[in-house]
Parts: sequence; structure tokens; C-alpha cells
Amino acid sequence: MPPIIGIYKKYKEYIKGQTIIRLHGPDRNGIAKMSGENWNKIYINRDEEIEGIVEMIKDLQNRNVEVYLNINNHYEGCAPLTIEKIKKLLPNA
Repeated sequence: MPPIIGIYKKYKEYIKGQTIIRLHGPDRNGIAKMSGENWNKIYINRDEEIEGIVEMIKDLQNRNVEVYLNINNHYEGCAPLTIEKIKKLLPNA
């Protein structure tokens, strides 16, 4: 799939009411191999992308769009750690 931020910029005016954002990562098998199925740390740092996603979420919230964010371990290696990163960047998380 293409990067979410580009898709958002192209279609954001169509998003109203509520939306779901799913972060799953591009290479499930690769990160599973990297992790050895040990999902307790970050294996791929996506901080720059996460900053853009947080800006996207803030924009959606400013437009009164209810956002549901689903994060898979395959995104960075540990979904709970990725969630903590995002919560630090979102004032109302």
C-alpha cells in the first residue's frame, strides 16, 4: 500500500464523521524474522513517519472527525511502544 500521509492529503476532504487508521508495516515477514517473534522492542524506527501521522490525526480532530488508530506489532516491532510514542505527541490521547 502507498504511504498513508500521501493518501490522506489526496482524499482528506472526503473523510467526515469518523475514520480508522491502521498501521501495519510493509514487510510482515521481514519484521517477524527480525523480531524472532519477540514483540517487546522497536526493530524499525518510524519516528519521522509517526510525526506526520500525528499531524494528520490532529488535523482530523480539528475537523471533528473521530479517529480510531489500530497499530500492529509489524509496524515497528512492538505496538504498545508505538502507542506510547504517539500518545506523547498527541496532547489529548
